[in-house]
Amino acid sequence: MKATAAATTWHGGQGADRPAYEVRPLLTPAARAEAAALVEDRIHALAALHIAPPYPHAPAVFREDQTEAVGLYENDAEAVLAGCLVLHRHHDLRHWGGDDSEPGLLVSLAHTAPDRDGRTGWRMTMWLRDYADRLQTPWVYAEAPRWHASDDRAVGRLLSHLRDLGWEVLGSGRRPEGQRVARLRLAATATPGLAAMIHCAVPLTTAYGPRAEQAAAR
Repeated sequence: MKATAAATTWHGGQGADRPAYEVRPLLTPAARAEAAALVEDRIHALAALHIAPPYPHAPAVFREDQTEAVGLYENDAEAVLAGCLVLHRHHDLRHWGGDDSEPGLLVSLAHTAPDRDGRTGWRMTMWLRDYADRLQTPWVYAEAPRWHASDDRAVGRLLSHLRDLGWEVLGSGRRPEGQRVARLRLAATATPGLAAMIHCAVPLTTAYGPRAEQAAAR
């Protein structure tokens, strides 16, 4: 079944005692290094397909201790990192132009491990829309690469996949640094029962923001 914007309620789970996945902040040098290694693996996977990585600087960003990065872990004995991304609680989208100034959570540099199953992006998207709802902000914003030095079919597959996950493509443009991007928006939506599959250990606000309340598990 495709994960579309309408698929906002999750049913079922793996075991009654603990969720199968957990999203947690990457706070230690070891956790940040693990995320950087995951991103490097994804870069190598793209290179094998003759696709230039859109953000070759991403591994270094995940290693920086001022970056608010989070990871999606498979909640088993080994706690395998399946995906990661960076949160920006006070977004700056002035380069988008127009009136795209509604409150929202901006995310960047989302990567999934190339050796995990194909639903990692869906799980990260479901967590984002529910987390944004608990932040009481209406939108999640992001930018997806629009490669210009590779087969355009790669771009088409990526944007089609993101639309299937519920992301709205608002248009395209360039970042201040010059990269071509597609501009994306995801509606915040409460997701009843999601905590049975994905435990959230990410605070609603952190040292990066004005308050320090912890995210309450549903």
